[in-house]
Amino acid sequence: MKVLHISKSNTYSGMENVAINIIKSMPEEIHSVYLTATGSVETKLLEHDIEYIAEEKVDEDAIKRAIAEVKPDIIHAYEYDCSLMCTKVTDTIPIISHIYSVPKWVQKIGPKSVIYGGACKSFAKIIIPVKAVEEKAWFKDKMAGKTVVLGTPFNAARIFEKGYVAGTEMSKDKLEGYKSDILFVGYLTDDKNPYEFVRIINEVRKTHPHVKAIIVGGGDLGSESLELIGRLGLGDNIKMVGLQHNPYVYMNQTKMMVAPSKFEGFGMAAVEAMAFGKPVLASRVGGFMLTVNDSCGKICGTDKKPVDRNDFVNSIIELLDNEEVYKAKSDGARKRAKELNNYDQYMEKIVSIYEDAYKTETINKKC
Repeated sequence: MKVLHISKSNTYSGMENVAINIIKSMPEEIHSVYLTATGSVETKLLEHDIEYIAEEKVDEDAIKRAIAEVKPDIIHAYEYDCSLMCTKVTDTIPIISHIYSVPKWVQKIGPKSVIYGGACKSFAKIIIPVKAVEEKAWFKDKMAGKTVVLGTPFNAARIFEKGYVAGTEMSKDKLEGYKSDILFVGYLTDDKNPYEFVRIINEVRKTHPHVKAIIVGGGDLGSESLELIGRLGLGDNIKMVGLQHNPYVYMNQTKMMVAPSKFEGFGMAAVEAMAFGKPVLASRVGGFMLTVNDSCGKICGTDKKPVDRNDFVNSIIELLDNEEVYKAKSDGARKRAKELNNYDQYMEKIVSIYEDAYKTETINKKC
């Protein structure tokens, strides 16, 4: 069986991580090829030895070319745009539409929801992270019988090993460079809100002048974030280390993770930090509302104010000052990571989805 995975993104983030993990975990009898836009994501594809086709832009013509080259039995299309483009270029190959995040557009009548709702009949299956995506969709009647709730693949043991083992191989002096009180991990984009992280640290410094924070990640707002750090005089408090091959050592060496995102799909970095027993303070957006709770950290925001700076600051100070609260949240983080550990079951379900779609298409062709 050949599966063509299609994503229009050229960067490596949560959704691309999911696609790469799926491809890596497939049995030998499932041959996977990844169609992507040229960009930084190629580094990860090469690192994991994944067969891929890179196009300057993933559009309908690019998808047609990839189909002609790969001759796939199944198409696995990620997110809205790729799912729709695939329905326009083929009506003979089963299409799996994979919605990674909890999109707001499904909840209201608008161009995107109208078009996707109409396209549902063309999908063999629709993978969604939580049942709420279907329940809140105004076109849920068109999704009926096609949805599979899978969450996001998470392997707690593998993540812990990457952070713990790597740390044990470092000298004590080198490991000191990875330690922090507060950690930010993510691409430096407006959605991830690195400016707000800097301003939160600025407020914490008023009561904790020696607080140490690290920002892990590269992106468009890197230079602007560094400029803000300098302007606020936070050079001794915040260190920017750029994009890291292994961010998990930083997770293992911090006290907590803070994620003041304006938008978040699943929020994998937050869950990964929990594998190390690190409390997570996150804004009230996207997947954070599904993974972070008072047992393992806190959602610092409300429906009206998803990113509440005062709540972040007060919660950080409590974790820094109250050992009893910190230990309870740390223990809760480990427990929450264990609850969310679903990697093997997730991959087994993906294989099942492919096999069902392939068998159904084979039967239809015979008829």
